[in-house]
Amino acid sequence: MQIAVVYASRTGNTRRAAELVGTAIAERGHSVSVASVDDLDYKVLADADLVVLGTWVAGHFVIGQKPGDARRLAKVPKLTGKPVAIFLTYAINPGSALGKLEKALTREGADVIGGYAWKRSSLPAGVEDFVDGVLGAVKPASA
Repeated sequence: MQIAVVYASRTGNTRRAAELVGTAIAERGHSVSVASVDDLDYKVLADADLVVLGTWVAGHFVIGQKPGDARRLAKVPKLTGKPVAIFLTYAINPGSALGKLEKALTREGADVIGGYAWKRSSLPAGVEDFVDGVLGAVKPASA
């Protein structure tokens, strides 16, 4: 499968998570591209069998959490009909930010197949399970 891992990162934690996810995907024999939303290759995105999209959690410590970098994430074209896995990185509490991101992408036509929220101090715990779960949930277009 061809997989595009796209992220928005403010302090480097989400970039690190994206790189860990990309490495785990490559170790499973898939073609993977990891890129910031600021450096999107639209052809890679269009050709991808799966898009993995990540950002950080914005908001107050325990209330008002939401996906961060909404303006930068808006650079990602609509992923209508495309399988998308999502992830967030957070410091204290992700609240309902993962659900909010899923709802926003689904409203735009994406097929969200899974998600994960990583406490930034716990990385890389959970990366392998996340990758195995999303790879198991999607079939390549050529299958």
